[in-house]
Amino acid sequence: MNDTEFWFLPPILIIISMLLGGLLLWIGNTISAKGEYSRAKHLHYSCGEDIDAPHVEVNYHAFFRLALLFSILHIVALVISTIDLNTDNKLIPVLYLLGAGVSMIILMERDGKK
Repeated sequence: MNDTEFWFLPPILIIISMLLGGLLLWIGNTISAKGEYSRAKHLHYSCGEDIDAPHVEVNYHAFFRLALLFSILHIVALVISTIDLNTDNKLIPVLYLLGAGVSMIILMERDGKK
């Protein structure tokens, strides 16, 4: 291994990147303007207004439906990408894709009501 190969080893590049990043962070911290400490400095910004947070009832049903929809889409993409084009029986992937399409339509149409 020569000198040029040594500097391109992943552990060496990670160490160099971390050192350079730390140096840039230190330089930025030393030249940045220092403001006065305020108790509200670490609070969320809300345009200078005191806003009382409303009571929110968390409902994850829409999230799970969307996650299931994306899971079906990823499986469909996997099936499409692994179809053997040289086979004589192309009906099975087509039926699978039709079933996935029906599943996605059902997921999109349902309002979460039982």
